[in-house]
Amino acid sequence: MEQIFEALYTGAGMLWKALWALAFGYTISAGIQVLVSREQMGRVLGARGLKQAGLAGFFGFVSSSCSFAALAASRSVLVKGAHPANALAFLIASTNLVIELGIVLWVLVGWRFTLGNILLGILMLAYAYGITRLWFPRRLAEQARAHAEHAQQREGMEMEHGMQGSFRDKLLSLAGWTRIAHAFFMEWKMVWKEILFGFTVAGFISVFVPQAFWDAIFIGGEGEPSFFAVLENALVAPVVAFFTFIGSMGNVPLAAMLWAKGNSFGGVMAFLGADLLAATVVWIHVKYYGWRYALYLSAVLYICMVAAGVTVHYLFALFGALPVTRPAVTEMIRFSIDHTFFLNLAFGTLAAVLLWLHMRGPAQRHEHSREVHRHAGGRHH
Repeated sequence: MEQIFEALYTGAGMLWKALWALAFGYTISAGIQVLVSREQMGRVLGARGLKQAGLAGFFGFVSSSCSFAALAASRSVLVKGAHPANALAFLIASTNLVIELGIVLWVLVGWRFTLGNILLGILMLAYAYGITRLWFPRRLAEQARAHAEHAQQREGMEMEHGMQGSFRDKLLSLAGWTRIAHAFFMEWKMVWKEILFGFTVAGFISVFVPQAFWDAIFIGGEGEPSFFAVLENALVAPVVAFFTFIGSMGNVPLAAMLWAKGNSFGGVMAFLGADLLAATVVWIHVKYYGWRYALYLSAVLYICMVAAGVTVHYLFALFGALPVTRPAVTEMIRFSIDHTFFLNLAFGTLAAVLLWLHMRGPAQRHEHSREVHRHAGGRHH
């Protein structure tokens, strides 16, 4: 019973660490849906090219968040008219170029891992661009776009229809923020079960899976790992991440644990990139785009994270910058009055305001409808 409590406590702690990022990411996603028109997104990211892919990566970095929230944002980008390759670049950047992830990495295992994670995200963007140049099922991608648009309509998320005005008008109006609030909670309704389940399972894996298991599946050991060991670590790490069920922030303490137990730097990097292959993430992709496109995305992402993890390892080795200190990770997560507490407080307040607007919306529309009917009746008489 004590271990079960510890597992639940660990899962709750991981969720606590990522909660503000989730709220932030879903707010960005809702804002994209409401504030940015299909024509605007299509003009900026609709064409295929290095410039557009770079812009998509920049937009993803600016909206960086937990991977679960990034999934919704990237779907919005695709539905708004972006080229599927640019939507993929947005997704990679918004999960692997995450500011808060880099900060936690620095605290747990040092600045080299923060720098390595930045390089990992950039290299994954470059590899994804190259792979989609060579292997891109255009018809399947269009089917996926139609599937995603239909899913949004089914969820009641076609928020832009009937709302005229510029970006500024929408952002500064009560009606605009009411629509953002509605989109925000529609996104949470879509994936809250997967998020809760994922963090709970992560807690149980952290407590009940013995450390010897990690040593058995990752070859290597003491000293400089061979190329085969680095490659094996990078190939296996995403498979492990699939069964952890968690996103980018939850991956950080597990990555630190893998490093402490002898995994290669390249293997840890690939594991950090593999937040986009967690089982819950793949399942959300299936719900968004259908099985076939979800499998295509997963295959491309797997190749990118393995190749990028190995590349980062040897770039650091080339400059003699590979980390050698392996600090023991004795504490996965703890609740305390720190920056996470204040960020959760701030974004919890934002979520509460959006909840108020969301709940107020139907009443406001009903009152508006009554007012219209009253005036119409007066004119008739």
